[in-house]
Amino acid sequence: MQISVETSRETRPTDALVVFVPAGSSLPKAVQSLDTLLDGIISRAIESKEFNPSIGKTWSTMTLGRIPFPRLIVSGLGTDPITPGSIRQAAGQAAQAAKSVRAHSVTYDAPASHLADQEVSAALVEGALLGNWTFLGYHQEDPEPSSLTQITITGLTSPQDAAAGVEIGRVLAEAQNLTRDLGWRPSSALYPEKLADEAISLGKQFGFDVEVFDEVKLRELGMGGLLGVGQGSVFPPRLVVMRYNGGTSRTLALVGKGITFDSGGISLKPGAGMEEMKYDMLGAGAVLGAMCAIAQLKPSINVLGIMAIAQNMPSGSAYKPGDVVRAFNGKTIEITNTDAEGRVVLSDGVSYAVHLGADWIVEASTLTGAAVVVLGHQASCLVATNDDLANHVLNASEQASERVWRLPVYPEYRDLYKSDVADMKNSPGRDAGTITAGMIISEFAGTVPFAHLDIAGTAWTKPGPLNAKFGATGVMVRTFVTLAQNLS
Repeated sequence: MQISVETSRETRPTDALVVFVPAGSSLPKAVQSLDTLLDGIISRAIESKEFNPSIGKTWSTMTLGRIPFPRLIVSGLGTDPITPGSIRQAAGQAAQAAKSVRAHSVTYDAPASHLADQEVSAALVEGALLGNWTFLGYHQEDPEPSSLTQITITGLTSPQDAAAGVEIGRVLAEAQNLTRDLGWRPSSALYPEKLADEAISLGKQFGFDVEVFDEVKLRELGMGGLLGVGQGSVFPPRLVVMRYNGGTSRTLALVGKGITFDSGGISLKPGAGMEEMKYDMLGAGAVLGAMCAIAQLKPSINVLGIMAIAQNMPSGSAYKPGDVVRAFNGKTIEITNTDAEGRVVLSDGVSYAVHLGADWIVEASTLTGAAVVVLGHQASCLVATNDDLANHVLNASEQASERVWRLPVYPEYRDLYKSDVADMKNSPGRDAGTITAGMIISEFAGTVPFAHLDIAGTAWTKPGPLNAKFGATGVMVRTFVTLAQNLS
């Protein structure tokens, strides 16, 4: 995608001009002038309710030579206040509208707001690249690539600040699109070794160190969680450790669940919808995407990225209900349900982050269906053992416009996962299922501040302004990057 910043709309006319309109107020001055040139067509569309300027809504018209752009696209900003999140979504919906009319080039006229030019341009670019992205797939005939190849931004007063925002928006969008791309790939093309290979390649490209532990090394280290979950698959598990050196003594660890396919194992899932379980690696995918962005944006903090990767399959060698596995730190887990495998592999990933000296551990996983029951697809669940870290995560998620809601951690919940034969059981039942899942993982963080993000409801969703099709969203990449910047 070619992206540029211009001082005037007319400097480089494109196939379409995008303007932004907030809901519940008069047209912005810049849009009023266009409306006058077009004989009031924008205001009439709003008055007749042909166009509703809420977030996720667009309206377009041919301009018939009245302005230098063949087509005008009007995108809704929703109600005040205007935020980077609302601009991002409006820009994404506009990109989808531009694609639908096969526009090759688009000019975004920045909305008037209290935000700095860098924030606005970053949100515009990020939204456009997210809204424009699509997974090309594995069709016999290659699908046509997106028609939209050029974006111009106008209406900002500081070209230098706007250009800096363009780069930030590009980095964040490409990191999220990387995560989305990984999630879309079938498990036959993205088994544990392949996902580890992706990390190696991206580490070389963006400049962070990558170390991969194969099944031999995992056995040597005593990582019984990963080995147990992965032993039913012909594709053995991997632990990937990525390191970004920010030149300080403090280290943030980002840990992600990387189940490249989750059949449920011996506790087999129902067949309907099981194809979606290729997405069960999106916690690890978010960590990998965030590491690529962090290495480019260079915050002054050391960041560890750890991906605990396995396939959970039923076979004669698969782990079984009643088995006991021993994690890297020596704690033991009684397996009562093989479909609660995420917390089992994360026991090794989180305890290894402790071993490496992390000061904070934040983990993301598509962990429980209960998270969807609690918050639907609108927010991710947070389970944290440290109030200060929880507040940092919540602040970062708010800045990143990725909704997160904290759940309580009461001591009584620990009684639910006590085991008679091991230190804990992996699946204590339905009661407080999302909370106990996060608490089980927290047991492997010890005294290190720990936060768990359950993204089961947000990692893949129905179409919206930033994802044109049902599928992976890249959720938590922005929050992870923002958290690293805030802690630096």
